Amino acid sequence: MKPRPANPRAVEHRFDEWAKAVAHGLTRRKTLQLLSGGLTGALLALRGPKSWAASSTTATAPTAPTPGGAEGDIAAASALEGTVICRNQEYALCAGVRCFVYNNVAYCRCDLRFGNSISRSLSYAGGDVCNFNAEGPSNGYVVSTYSVPPSIVAPSGNQALYFCPPTATSGAYASCDGGICFASTRGQSFPGLGQLGENQIVCSCPISSGASGPAALLGHQLFGPYPCEASFFKNCTGAVANTNNGTTLYEGAPTGSYGLGVLQLTGTVPRFNTCFP
Repeated sequence: MKPRPANPRAVEHRFDEWAKAVAHGLTRRKTLQLLSGGLTGALLALRGPKSWAASSTTATAPTAPTPGGAEGDIAAASALEGTVICRNQEYALCAGVRCFVYNNVAYCRCDLRFGNSISRSLSYAGGDVCNFNAEGPSNGYVVSTYSVPPSIVAPSGNQALYFCPPTATSGAYASCDGGICFASTRGQSFPGLGQLGENQIVCSCPISSGASGPAALLGHQLFGPYPCEASFFKNCTGAVANTNNGTTLYEGAPTGSYGLGVLQLTGTVPRFNTCFP
């Protein structure tokens, strides 16, 4: 028997609820609830433009639908697969940073941190991203992974997650998870990034398009100033955010990635400042 097609209105409502809940700060239980019930499959079945309500908020998550029992747990777990937690390592935190494009690579001004972080596993014959990063301190490099930057956490943070809706003209963003950063750039000056501090480093990050891959269905998120500034949403568009030499890009990710990442890393999601067009 063929599955019933997704109802676009119902899916869009559910997507809005899920996306805003992730950003606003939800519990592990609510994430399991929101991810259960076939949300991923429904999103994949949905095509076409999406309208977004303008808002700026740090509100708590809306009431979630009833969880799908064991099947819901499996659905949520599979959404978080393919990541690893690197413990007690030096890493580069690029979430929320500005980048300079040159020859189709985004060079980003990132902060050096030490502790636990999360990343895609990025496995290779010698191990995964944590093994790769462990070799860095004695070999002059560090890997970009993710933890929560305090700057986006309500109520005192001065940055927010900006939601870029999925459109055919969505712009590019730097995708820094797994990017390599060389110690020789620490504290140096770099074109488009200015003078780096002693605890800052330049990371080489791939460039992703908001018009392809998961972001084409879910939209993507960028870190920007808080309180919300309407003018910052220009960085969601291809007219401004592109791969031309000298372009300023911001580090970003498909909608929900930051919330799901910190949920797996720490078990909870803090209240993020968020901005919607």
